Amino acid sequence: MAQVLLLTPPEQASDVAFLLEEEGHEPRFWPVLGLPTALPKGLRAAAEQLSRFTWIVVMGRGPLRAFLEAVNGAGTRVGLQKVQWLAADGATARVIERHGGTVRVPGDGKWTSAISGLLTPDDEVLVLHEDAVPEILIDALDAAGVRFTDVVLPRAEPEALEGAAEVRVVIVHSAAAGEVFAEVTRGAAHVANDQYCCGPHEHQPTTEPRRVALPAEVRVVATSEATAETLRALGVEVYATAEAPAADAVVDATLRALSE
Repeated sequence: MAQVLLLTPPEQASDVAFLLEEEGHEPRFWPVLGLPTALPKGLRAAAEQLSRFTWIVVMGRGPLRAFLEAVNGAGTRVGLQKVQWLAADGATARVIERHGGTVRVPGDGKWTSAISGLLTPDDEVLVLHEDAVPEILIDALDAAGVRFTDVVLPRAEPEALEGAAEVRVVIVHSAAAGEVFAEVTRGAAHVANDQYCCGPHEHQPTTEPRRVALPAEVRVVATSEATAETLRALGVEVYATAEAPAADAVVDATLRALSE
């Protein structure tokens, strides 16, 4: 019997868990995205009224993931490509681009010049964040005379993972889960000379995530090629990719990872 870790809540992968048990393996669940059970009212309203915003400012991937979840629920996903985006860092910008958005990253401390050069008093701006919004950003929005809506999201982190040394395979169900998995197991990726950041005298701020140690021999299985591509871009070796997202195909890929 081998332990297989699924980065999702049990109710979202019960069919995969059942098939793994049928094969004599032990499924375990670690919902790394950690989204709150109830999205904040302000976030739901912003997602429903996405078409009214011309710019969205995102302070980190946690708020972005929650917003994308709210947009999916509101059925307004088509609006993601019509709005302009400002992101606090290059990693968040890459997630936005994968969803078809056009994004810029001001770089550390350059909100004033970015906003004054891009935004006008006719713009309607949505600001998504977990912690306090930098004063320089608020001052820049005020100076530009733009209207903005400020939505605060609770910080959501993965639960603690007990018994990680017993895990033999990790199944990654989505690109978003893969990004969090890479952060908590390897640390936040830092790309030298990031295309999104920065000027000659700027630096990109980094925050160290809580690290989780997994055995070196753990094999990662992706449920789709898009998920596999995201993992590889973040430095995660993908041992197998399911031929389809269906439960039987995911389990087949997992069994290959366990047996080879």
